[in-house]
Amino acid sequence: MEIKISVDDFITLGHHLSNAPQWTDRFVTQNMEQLGRRIAYLMGMQVKRHTYTGALGESIRSVYNPAELKLEIGPTAKRGSYDAGLLLQRGTRPIPNLPFGPIAKWAAFRGLPAGPIWMKIREKGVDAHPFLEETLARGDTQVAIKHTAQRIGIDLAGAALQVLNGVAINSGGAVFGGTS
Repeated sequence: MEIKISVDDFITLGHHLSNAPQWTDRFVTQNMEQLGRRIAYLMGMQVKRHTYTGALGESIRSVYNPAELKLEIGPTAKRGSYDAGLLLQRGTRPIPNLPFGPIAKWAAFRGLPAGPIWMKIREKGVDAHPFLEETLARGDTQVAIKHTAQRIGIDLAGAALQVLNGVAINSGGAVFGGTS
């Protein structure tokens, strides 16, 4: 078995790779959207430990912006005018005018006495629960990120090999032709 590479192969590869931005976006976007869904699921598992109504976990979304090559994942729920995710992530300062009713409902859900909890929040605030860091520190999150990077690399390398084998790739990432 031998591998033969000619100057013509490099010229062909160079021509198709110069058009790479037209077809690589599909590979990157598809993999990043899949990664976003996976991490959103894992983030939901992290906030589940702090669930009361489930609204925070249900509000977790992932959005990939291919123009900026940016993946954003997080909850969108609000508590009044406040970002519910930030309240959980950072905690709060003391809340001196805290109404008792919502705390009593939460405490009953957890099977805890409401009075001491209400007083603690009024005097000290709500403790932070850094679910973002916890999500990123999970082994399965790290594996998902690593595997996504590998898949993107393999997809792009495979596309380059297809070009060398005479298979054209259109701007949508689809392949056609071939002279293997």
